[in-house]
Amino acid sequence: MSLSEPLKKPYIFELTGVVQHYSWGGTRYIPNLINIENNDQKSFAEYWLGAHDKAPSTACVHDDQALLNELINKSPDMLLGKETLDRFGPSLPYLFKVLDARDMLSIQVHPSKEQAEAGFERENKAGIALNAPNRNYKDDNHKPEVHVALTDFWMLHSFREAQEIDHLLEKTEEFASLLPVFKEGGIEALYSHIMQLPQTEVDSILNPMLSRLTPKYYNRELNKENPDYWAVQASIKFPIEGGHRDRGIFSLYLFNLIHLKPGEATFQAAGAPHAYLQGTNMELMANSDNVLRGGLTPKHVDVPELLKTLNFKGQHPDIIRGENISKVESVYSTPAPDFELSRVCIDRDNRYKSQEQHGADIWIVLEGSVDVCGKTNVINRKRGEAFFVPADMPYSVKTESPALLYKATVPMNQ
Repeated sequence: MSLSEPLKKPYIFELTGVVQHYSWGGTRYIPNLINIENNDQKSFAEYWLGAHDKAPSTACVHDDQALLNELINKSPDMLLGKETLDRFGPSLPYLFKVLDARDMLSIQVHPSKEQAEAGFERENKAGIALNAPNRNYKDDNHKPEVHVALTDFWMLHSFREAQEIDHLLEKTEEFASLLPVFKEGGIEALYSHIMQLPQTEVDSILNPMLSRLTPKYYNRELNKENPDYWAVQASIKFPIEGGHRDRGIFSLYLFNLIHLKPGEATFQAAGAPHAYLQGTNMELMANSDNVLRGGLTPKHVDVPELLKTLNFKGQHPDIIRGENISKVESVYSTPAPDFELSRVCIDRDNRYKSQEQHGADIWIVLEGSVDVCGKTNVINRKRGEAFFVPADMPYSVKTESPALLYKATVPMNQ
């Protein structure tokens, strides 16, 4: 067989992902997971598994290799299945990641499908290059995402409920000037006001607050359950030239601050503001690179476009804990039609057996060693290794000792 030609029959592929060395990434978790030496303490932020054109995984069977996106382009029917092909066209609709955040990621929001299509067309017509720093829309797709914590994980997720914001503004003396704006216009008026404040006013509010909090931070009087802790962290990590303050610090008080335990998850729908602060997770998202930022970043912040995209509804955070659908599999269900994330725990007496109909599946082994048995081949995968199974191909995953895996797929019948 040759992977340079269309496939004559489906195979289970060994899969090797691509590391992204973003500056905010950790230096230990991903190298340890995929068994790579990191003596230089280089940042390993994300490990991508998928067919994204920016960094496609490499598929291998019988010592023959090909990039997964090229393989799918040559044999879309066989690898994706008719239902996925009809709904999403000849490309894998999701991107699967291991993410390790040592430092805070930018405050961000993702557009809806309609907003992405309109924004992508608008920026194309304006002649903005895809790699231009002021480009908002890199493609015409939405980017909902779900993630499951692998370690203790801190993040911001959606606006707090109005009464919580009112309480925070009342008790923080430096926010006194913001209280009337909130009382009169609510969350949307407050956030819009903050994002459009002159930089001098941002500094005049945040400087005295940070002067008050910074000694407490260094004296270890603040902890990670307190937005004050992250406010000082942000002031250290995101200085602005000229001694100015990043207005994203306000969002640490306006958004829900969540501490996820391993196995807990959240879903980021279109319009939901969020930011990862620290920790490691498994992340699954629509195959898109569209991000609108709201601070804590040196990258482009388009305030008018951000305000058009945001969902300003205050809400209690929704923590997803997974639904057991069998003895071995828990599914983290979301409204997204593009993807579905599962946590699978197997042992000698309990193997995973595929459904008769399923989407294109990507798996990664986090603990243990497994045999993956299909009708055309059998492969062994151990900790840190991944594999791809074509849609509707019957297969099973078994082990001689306990193993933990995560699976990404395209949900059927939606």
